[in-house]
Amino acid sequence: MSIKDYLWFSKNPVLLTRRNLWIFSRYFVLYAFLIHTSLGLIAAARNFLLKNEEYGAILLSDHVSDEPTWRRYEGWASALAWYGAYPYWTYYFNNRGMKAKWVQRAKAADLEDAIRNEKCISIVLVGHGSFNLWAASDKDVTNDDVIVYMKGQKKKKGEWLQLTCGVPDIYPVKLGELVMESGKVYTYAQSINAYYLVTDALFGFKYIKSLDINSPKK
Repeated sequence: MSIKDYLWFSKNPVLLTRRNLWIFSRYFVLYAFLIHTSLGLIAAARNFLLKNEEYGAILLSDHVSDEPTWRRYEGWASALAWYGAYPYWTYYFNNRGMKAKWVQRAKAADLEDAIRNEKCISIVLVGHGSFNLWAASDKDVTNDDVIVYMKGQKKKKGEWLQLTCGVPDIYPVKLGELVMESGKVYTYAQSINAYYLVTDALFGFKYIKSLDINSPKK
């Protein structure tokens, strides 16, 4: 800021306050973007260098909602989720000795591949769904589908982290309980919004794993 600008704004304290807030907000967003992107690059390098072939599959669906007004965001949903959660979820799995394998615009076949691949230890599902359903980018995946995927497969020893609405559906058995042997199946306990996803993105699933609905299985 030049001396001329400083003198002008010093005579207009209200405008100065507004301008300062505007400047501060712009710099805050810029620095947050740079820090987050740097963390993502470090996480990507660490994930690449990790020797272990076992991994956690993170499947991001582009199916946002059944409401037509939300369909305009399909195509962007998984990309935004990937950018927002990448450093923190990659660290989460790397710190447990696993690679993080990200799949944007994940389809039903991607979940089938993760279930059938013995190297895949844990599975994260993000999108629209319920206890018995995950809305993949191309179709709804239900308990019936997962039972087919599991034919001839051993149950996995890792975690099932389902970041969808946590509402009861047709079956008493949750989707993840068909896949995991450990009982570490984590779901929300109600319908959710973006705030839930942001919290678990930034803090490595701490909220969803803290819920009473999941506590008996920790």
